Amino acid sequence: MGKFFGYFWIVFILYFIFAHPAIIYYNTTSYDHLELVDGKKALAYLGLSIFLWTSVFCIAFYMIYKYSFQAQKNIASILKSGKRIQARIIESKSTPLKTKNFIHKKVILELDNFNQQKIWHSMEINDSRPNENRFDEGNWISILVDESFSKMPYIILDGIKSKVNYKLYFIWFIALLGVIYYYAFSYKLENHGFGWRFLSFDHPLIISPLVIFFICFIFWLVFVKLMGKNSFRNKESLELKFKGEKTFAKILSAEQTGTYINNQPQVKFELEYTDSLGKKQHATIKKIVSLTDLVNIHQKEKEIFYSTNNHQNVAFTDDLNEI
Repeated sequence: MGKFFGYFWIVFILYFIFAHPAIIYYNTTSYDHLELVDGKKALAYLGLSIFLWTSVFCIAFYMIYKYSFQAQKNIASILKSGKRIQARIIESKSTPLKTKNFIHKKVILELDNFNQQKIWHSMEINDSRPNENRFDEGNWISILVDESFSKMPYIILDGIKSKVNYKLYFIWFIALLGVIYYYAFSYKLENHGFGWRFLSFDHPLIISPLVIFFICFIFWLVFVKLMGKNSFRNKESLELKFKGEKTFAKILSAEQTGTYINNQPQVKFELEYTDSLGKKQHATIKKIVSLTDLVNIHQKEKEIFYSTNNHQNVAFTDDLNEI
């Protein structure tokens, strides 16, 4: 069911990027009086279109490279020089995702961070030898951590083997050919002997890449800025969990900010805690709270992790243990 919804959203987004702008444009445009259109303006639109699509494909290529060749290089570096930590498996579950050679598992590990603070950490593992029961509950495994947290994926299983998925490069190349073909197709279909004068701001060659940037902006706004750093696995949260100190903080206040994500309110917590040097510190945490947990936000105190380098960088232990 989850895979079905994933495909649904892919098709849904692709429709609004490509099909919807084309349907609107080709049902409303007129090619009358193309001879009156300013040629310089048409070339400016053409330049804008090429710039937008070039940006889209360059950014996409960089992201694919980052999560393939660069990630593989980083993994090799972490295997060579990463900090080794022993972790005990406290929960192990097989997921519905299966391949010919692997069983996909999600494990929750209990371990000590760099400051000997007890933490939980979840990892997804492709088990190539499930008959050995290496990842059963109660077993100990080794993980390697990039101490500088500059090499993604930052935390890996000892002995991991990685390979590049070239499918994404193939999809990128096919998409590039498709856009190039559409430039030629639209020119042949729409020029009517007047060159690029048919090109306007509402043409799919301009609107489609703008829609791509708009969708990316919405995702960034919702999942990065609004949902908060503790809602997903990112560098800052991981570094805080593995390098931070643990203590209890007094909750001075807990108020809704008025922001909602999927009808779940964002709550702002004002905290006071004493650091390892005995100094009182004040900090703020904003997080999305489910409606069922709203009754529990007015606690007197709660366990947190804080950064020794930045006392304003704090997070609830429960939230960090979930990533």
